Amino acid sequence: VRQNKWMWPNMASYVSLLTQHSVVRNALFCLETTAEQGGNHVYTRALLAYAFALAGKEEKHRALLDSLDKEAVKEDGSIHWQRPGKEPKAELPFYQPRAPSAEVEMTSYVLLAYLTMQPAPSQEDLSLATQIAKWISKQQNPNGGFSSTQDTVVALQALSQYGVSAYAKSGGASTVTLQSTGNFQFQFQVDHTNRLLLQHMALPEVPGDYSMGVTGEGCVYVQTNLRYNVLPKLGETPFAMEVHTVPETCDSAKAQRTFNIAINISYTGKRPVSNMVIVDVKMLSGFIPVKSSVRKLEGHQHIHHTELSTNHVLLYMEQVSNVTQSFSFAVEQDFPVQSLKPALAKVYDYYETDEFAIAEYSAPCSKGSV
Repeated sequence: VRQNKWMWPNMASYVSLLTQHSVVRNALFCLETTAEQGGNHVYTRALLAYAFALAGKEEKHRALLDSLDKEAVKEDGSIHWQRPGKEPKAELPFYQPRAPSAEVEMTSYVLLAYLTMQPAPSQEDLSLATQIAKWISKQQNPNGGFSSTQDTVVALQALSQYGVSAYAKSGGASTVTLQSTGNFQFQFQVDHTNRLLLQHMALPEVPGDYSMGVTGEGCVYVQTNLRYNVLPKLGETPFAMEVHTVPETCDSAKAQRTFNIAINISYTGKRPVSNMVIVDVKMLSGFIPVKSSVRKLEGHQHIHHTELSTNHVLLYMEQVSNVTQSFSFAVEQDFPVQSLKPALAKVYDYYETDEFAIAEYSAPCSKGSV
């Protein structure tokens, strides 16, 4: 530890040494040229701001933050960034839809840019960072992650950095009281000894009317999670998807035990091609995928990765155009099921998860006993 401390007195010195490397210098020159050209997408500017902050290019770093501030969405005491020309979503009572992955990621990079000030962020920067962190926290799912692996990694890094920058050893204690209109009441105690501990409890009655109050000092984050199933709605989607079995009819005894699931997919959205796409095929009850047939799909021109579980097959595609892509894999019966119901397949944009399409398929011999 002493040796490392002697070699790298602080992050600024470490970054300074890195920027002296020829490869890093050339990369920075490329980034500076891009920044000077102007007209960059907000996502690109967020990345540039963080890169220049790490490189100690304070003037360019601050200029990009000033530019980003002009396009920030500031509402309800929070700040975030979104895609230009995004259509506003309908406001629903008691429900706030989570933002697309790309918006979580770009907002997280801006937060990192504010927190990577040299030698340290100012109080004004920390004040803005608090409002950004508030918005990012609202996008977390019940498991603590976000929409995708990529935005989860960046967002958690940004929130962790915010926690380090805003941490105060002298923080006080807080009491969060949850109560219903009946006799139910429960209290969460938060202080410096358990500030990083996740505390949770199940509501005793749903539906029900509950209220929450906080006393004391400090900052606490409270999240409520409600899970339920809804039938998918048919309408205009940015993908065309068709799923069927091969064979499609129960033409032999073999079709009761094993068959192929064939998928046809194309992009019908506003862009020339989609971003990376995930095809999620849920298995019919009692059936499991044939692993070897799924692994073979990784040799397909547009499928670069596959994932398998007992109930799902996930196919990762680099992109999808308006040219239909077709592929299939085999499934086999694991155990018999009476009155077999259809299963769903879903295709969605990895970065814009609100862009998706759903298709239904049935087993060839789905009538009666299988």
